[in-house]
Amino acid sequence: MTNVEMAAQLAGMKRPGMSDGMELRALSARASNSERRLINAQNQLLAAEEKMATMNERNASADTKWEARVKEYETRLRAAEERVKRERQGGKERIAELENNVK
Repeated sequence: MTNVEMAAQLAGMKRPGMSDGMELRALSARASNSERRLINAQNQLLAAEEKMATMNERNASADTKWEARVKEYETRLRAAEERVKRERQGGKERIAELENNVK
């Protein structure tokens, strides 16, 4: 039974000549308990949404840091590859130079 239905039932029972006191109190208690559970659920939802927003913010920050690290390592790797390439070329040139000197 929804809160709206219970409220309608309560309103109908409050009319003169139609009230059964015990039933009215029971319905009022059920309605107030339902309201309290609703408020608790809404508060839990808000808390969960705030926690999720905080976690998303943290994840975004961590992702940004990791992306920066990856870019830095990619840059270092390219520089190291270029150095190795230059050293190999220099080694080949040195070998050719020494072979010419031997001849």
